[in-house]
Amino acid sequence: MINNSNQEWAVGATVKVGFMAGLIVIARIPTPGDYAPDAYILGRGNKLYSFVPHKGLTVIAPEEARAKIVKARRQAEVAAEQAARVALSFVTAAEVRAELLVVG
Repeated sequence: MINNSNQEWAVGATVKVGFMAGLIVIARIPTPGDYAPDAYILGRGNKLYSFVPHKGLTVIAPEEARAKIVKARRQAEVAAEQAARVALSFVTAAEVRAELLVVG
């Protein structure tokens, strides 16, 4: 996510990239684990763009934008499921410790 910017990069915000003003942030595509900056899907008029900080702005087709957003949602769901499993394992371990303290 872009943090050190004077612009608001939330979905629905209007941003300027280089000389192109009036771009609307349609989606943020997180890139977890690869230390690369997040990508953004931006729109202006009837065109869609993919923007990655330090990489640039490229025109993309609606199908490509849709595929990127769907893939990002799937990745977020998988990450949430993994986090839930980890949290459950911590809760289970805490319950076992509590039982052992009562028994011991």
